[in-house]
Parts: sequence; C-alpha cells; structure tokens
Amino acid sequence: MVGRVDFSKYPYQLSDAEWRAKLTKEEYHVLRQCGTEAPGKGEFCKFFPKTGHFACKGCNFPLYSSAVKFKDHGWDAYSKCYYTDDLCHVGLRERGEVCCNNCGSHLGHVFFGERQSDTNERH
Repeated sequence: MVGRVDFSKYPYQLSDAEWRAKLTKEEYHVLRQCGTEAPGKGEFCKFFPKTGHFACKGCNFPLYSSAVKFKDHGWDAYSKCYYTDDLCHVGLRERGEVCCNNCGSHLGHVFFGERQSDTNERH
C-alpha cells in the first residue's frame, strides 16, 4: 500500500522498483503517489486527435476516446470513459479522485455539474 491507496487490488502489478524504472520521477509522483501535474505541462494538453484513444501511462490500458476530449483550464479533460461490457476503465476513489482500473494509477479528479460537456462530467 502506498500512502492511502492499496495498489494490490488492481490486476496489473509491478514492484515499486519496476514502477520507478518504467516512469520518470514526475510520472511516478503523479501516478503512484497521487501527485498533481502543473497546469498546462502535460504533453497532451494541446493535442486533440480526431480518432484513437488515450491510455494509462502506467499500463497502457485504454481510458478515454479521443472523441470525448475537450479544452479545459490547463489539464486534459474528458467527458466520459471507456467501458468493456460493464467494467469501467476509470475508477472513482475518495474525494472525486479517478484512477486506472487496471493498475490503480492516479489520473486526477472528476467534477460533476459544471455543464462543460454533454455528460456534465469533467475527468
């Protein structure tokens, strides 16, 4: 368990040493220690492809279709996430934190009721 997150409950598993070898120091801080990336710093903030999907940096699990991405105030924003049958690829933890449902990596937060998208969600 890292901090308050029990990563052992997720299907995709790496040791802490393997995570540190795979990710940059900043990626490790955000994904595995639930840190926050500086606004506007992400490599995809200004990237809006017409097709494809965005995947978890930790395990490459598909999270969001490129069709649901929209402009926001410095971070990537998506209006809904991928599902496989009844399994949502993005999990919801305490205080609106969202995570990859395959490896448990921190993805940010979800906000409801802002009227910025058709689903009224901003991930």
